[in-house]
Amino acid sequence: MLLAVLALVAAENLVAFRADAPDGGWSRFAPRPALAPAYASNGGRLEVAGRGLATVFGGFRRDAPVAGGQSYRLRAELTAQGLDSLQRGVVCQVRWKGARVAEEVAPEYVATGLGSAGRPVCDGVLTAPAGAEKAEVSLLLQWAPRARVSFGAVSFAAQSPVPSRVARIATLYWRPSGRSTPEANVAAFVALMERAAPQKPDIYVLPEALTSIGTGLDVVGAAQEARGAAFQALAAQARKQHAYVLYGAYERQGETVYNSAFVIGRDGALAGTYRKVQVPVGEVEAGLSPGHVYQPLDLDFGRIGILICHDTAFDEPARVLTLAGAEILFAPGWGGDLTQIRSRAMDNGVWVVTSGYDVPSAVIDPAGEIRVRTWKNEGDGTAVQAIDLSKPVLRPWVGNWHSAVLKQRRPETYRGITE
Repeated sequence: MLLAVLALVAAENLVAFRADAPDGGWSRFAPRPALAPAYASNGGRLEVAGRGLATVFGGFRRDAPVAGGQSYRLRAELTAQGLDSLQRGVVCQVRWKGARVAEEVAPEYVATGLGSAGRPVCDGVLTAPAGAEKAEVSLLLQWAPRARVSFGAVSFAAQSPVPSRVARIATLYWRPSGRSTPEANVAAFVALMERAAPQKPDIYVLPEALTSIGTGLDVVGAAQEARGAAFQALAAQARKQHAYVLYGAYERQGETVYNSAFVIGRDGALAGTYRKVQVPVGEVEAGLSPGHVYQPLDLDFGRIGILICHDTAFDEPARVLTLAGAEILFAPGWGGDLTQIRSRAMDNGVWVVTSGYDVPSAVIDPAGEIRVRTWKNEGDGTAVQAIDLSKPVLRPWVGNWHSAVLKQRRPETYRGITE
């Protein structure tokens, strides 16, 4: 996500354009001459052009001294013409170097998008790993044959770390052992919320079809209005704990019934609704209708997306939400394949949180690792994990995949999946 507001500490610009040096002190780079863009530098700006080459890849590079553990902000103002995608066509990256920096440490990308003034910029803060001595800063044009891009006001300087954004996630597990009622189901989850309350979660995640499991009711009998009895009981708990509550239930709207997920705000108000898009055949034949939109939702700790059970069997829904800026995907479900769900985290470099009956309730990190879980005979039905959304999860050789996937995607080659 593009960092909108960053306060620079007083620090030297380590890559300032030098009028007394060729190309301002930067080096021209391309993996080989056949891929090189056209280069120019004037007026303190560095320019690259695609030369009509579909395979063009190259630009300007420069090393800067750094200290391990210190944060640095890379920023450049852009002017661009002929780009199909600013996100993919312009690459601003940092590769950390040092005798004690492992070979598998991948370069990190800085976000490219529109700045606060509505003009295109590269802008982001990265933290040098322990042992880093130098940063190789690159400003590149990638696979954009008709493009002409100019980088100006380029700076790379020490920066205060990005403030932490810690969210405490509580995922719950419970399943009735015999015949139940919608009211009893809700009461059981309220009891679990009370059990987890001393850990002060920011959000509770409950499974799908909360008013249906174990009741024997058909989808119409189990369905409630969006602000029905289940909502009211859970909203009271949200207000009491000043926490978000995300749960799944069949939603009645006129003659239509959806498999929906609801987000209750800390104040007990309805903050958002998602209607399951990928409805499996059994639910269709039972009378449920699909939703049609994957819409992220901004909470006070970050941007989230919601998938319900069968949605996680497809890779596209998670990708759509990631492209829209979701940092955590919440997946209330009934069952499912935990390996497949973990792959949604790895695919997109995002946190994924499950809550289910026939699948564990778990918090999965962007590398696909399960941080905490509860299920059947595991734990007490509550699992709480604090996650800091300001800190990327880095994978060997891959780095921060959440930012890398946005640069490395080739959607023009994927059109067959929409046929």
